[in-house]
This record gives sequence, C-alpha cells and structure tokens, in this order.
Amino acid sequence: MAVIVFVVALAYAAIAAALALALRRPDPPAPPSSGEWPDVDVVLPARNEAERLPVGLAALAAQDYPGRFRVWVVDDRSEDATPEIVRRMTEVDERFALVSVAVPSRRMAPKVHAVARGVAAGTAAWVATTDADCVHPPGWLRSMLSSARPSDVLVAGYVETARPGAARRLLGYVEALDWASLMLTNRALVTSGRSVASSANNQAYRRDAFERAGGFGVTGRAPSGDEDLLAQRLGALPGATVAFADAPEARVLTTPTGSWAAFLHQRRRWVSRYHHPQHYRPDFLAGIVLLGVHSTTLALATLSAPWWSGGQLWLLAAWASVLVVVVPGMHVGLARLGRRDLMGWPVLAWALLHPFFIAAVSVWSFVRPGSWRAGAGGYRRRWWRAWWWRARRRRARPSTR
Repeated sequence: MAVIVFVVALAYAAIAAALALALRRPDPPAPPSSGEWPDVDVVLPARNEAERLPVGLAALAAQDYPGRFRVWVVDDRSEDATPEIVRRMTEVDERFALVSVAVPSRRMAPKVHAVARGVAAGTAAWVATTDADCVHPPGWLRSMLSSARPSDVLVAGYVETARPGAARRLLGYVEALDWASLMLTNRALVTSGRSVASSANNQAYRRDAFERAGGFGVTGRAPSGDEDLLAQRLGALPGATVAFADAPEARVLTTPTGSWAAFLHQRRRWVSRYHHPQHYRPDFLAGIVLLGVHSTTLALATLSAPWWSGGQLWLLAAWASVLVVVVPGMHVGLARLGRRDLMGWPVLAWALLHPFFIAAVSVWSFVRPGSWRAGAGGYRRRWWRAWWWRARRRRARPSTR
C-alpha cells in the first residue's frame, strides 16, 4: 500500500506542476492588421456524416475571417449522402470544395489519409483541420490565426463537448471535464515550450513547416494519432514555437459520445494508439504510462480494499493525494477558462471516477486494441521486423571510406 501511495502521489505531483503551468497566461500576440491575414485551407475529413455535416458546413460558411479561406471537405468513401451535401454546398459557396477518396492508403490510417489528401489539394500558407461533427463559433478562424506569433508553426485549439451551461447528467459533466483536463494539460505543455500533442479537430499549422516536418506518415503506418506525432515533429523544427488558443472564440464544440459505453469505447481507441511506442517521444510516452499505471493501481487497490488487512488508511492517503491536487486545481483552471458551470460536485465526481475509467480503458485496450482497420498487433510486429532488417543491412554495408 505504501508503494501505491508513492506512485499516486508522484503522479499527482506532476499533475500539480502541469496545472500550475496551465494557469500561466503568456502575452498574446498582436493580431494582424487589415490586409495581413494569411490565406487558410480548412481541411474537413468526412465519412458517412450526412446527418451532422450540414450544421458544421453552415458554421464554417459563417466565419468572419478577414482573409481568404477555402474549405476542403474530403469524402472518405461515404456510403450515405455526404458527397451530395458537399456538392450542393459548393454550388452556393465557392469557398467550399469536394475532394473524394476512392482507394484507402496502405501506409496511413483512413482519417489521416483523408486529411493528407485535403492538405495536398490546397496551397494556402496555413492549414486548419477540424471534424465533420464539430461546430465552430463565427470567430474561430480569426481567433486561431491571431494567436500565432511569427515563430509559431502550430496553433493548438481548445475542444469542448458542451458549451457553458449546456452539460446535463453525470456523463455530460464527466465528458466535459475530461476534455477540459486534456486541454489544460496540453495548454500547460505548450506554455512550457513542449509540443507533444494536438487535437485534430481544432488545430492550425503553417504549410511550409508541415512540409519541412515531412507531413503525415513519416514514422510509418501508425493506426492513428498522427496529429500528436505531427505536433511533436513541428515543435522540434529549428527555431519553431507553438501556441495554444483558449479564447472562447477559438473553442470548437465536438459532439459528445452520448453513452457510457461509447465514451469508454472512444477512450479505448485513443489509448490503443500508444501501443506503438516506437513512434512517440519518450517523455510523452512516460507521462501516458504513468497515468495508466497509477490509475490502474489505485482502482485495483480500491476494489480490493476489503481484503487488505490494515491497508485502508494507506488507501485513504492515496485518495487524499488525488483529491487535494485535482479538485482545487480543476476549480482554478475552470475559473480561468470561464467554465464555472462545471465547478462543484461535477469536479469531485469526475476526480473520483477518473482512475476507474482510465484503468478500464487501459486494460481493455490490451484485450481488444482499437486498430482503426490497420491491424494493431500485426503492424507492431511488421514495424519492428522491418527496423531490425534495416539495422542489419546498415551494419553489413561495407564502408565507403
């Protein structure tokens, strides 16, 4: 039990440091003056999104961006009316264009391939990516691009599942707070100069930096998560910096999962991407592993507490280290972000449930990995086998000196 307390306390000490960084407010860059706004290509991948797509397209059409922008909707082999909806939009608004994917990529995951096709279709200096199930405030593009300093190659945006006051029931609050915790963590990392993650449904990056970083698929055919890998490569470019846009006008509303089963299923897919450690930076992967280990340890210790002789006090100490950091820290962060509607009992409920659903999706991801039709287990074996043969060929190659 003492080990459990130590692991949990260590994890939440790191979380406390992250929250402290997240609350820092860097000086905002001066917005571009009239005529200096860069051109932007907005890339929106869509597969069987006929039901939700019209709302998203209408929100993009209502953008008040002072510069020129074009929306590339990439239809990834939809079997519903998605392409027809996009074609009708292109007939009434010349800023919209349809890109069709007929054959899936053998190298990239389907969604990553769709985004790559959309990026290749445009020529604008900046690329902004989002999803078909997202709704954007009218000032979204303006706020995202005005957050970029001259040295910034990536602007990571804030994503939420409920607008202020709109969360309902326990699941709605838990999902909104879980997204808020992810956004605060990413904001903390960006503020401290570390680019390790980004949300594909709300980000913008410079096209020249994207090309210098090699684009998508540089590290191999990963099942998904290439937006995180791209953020890491962009942040590693010489002289490059990244920014985080958390102003209300820059926040994208994504569709909530709607059920506990769908929520856990989504998180399982997210965790499954980290089964491919060969792609990720060691410090980023270490944080993911620490979160999974401490959550699983705490959840198992709690469930087995009745059978622990004299371990209840140690368990209470472990939970105290969780609540003392998370509850006050989340309240301060939510207040800073203007999300007082999520404060109070929802934060306490989320803090108590968080270790259990992290443990559940971590274990579930090993039992049934989310492979995105890319063959998670076989892919790992093929990647390491190819790496081994490449290393052997390099060693066997005769010296040219």
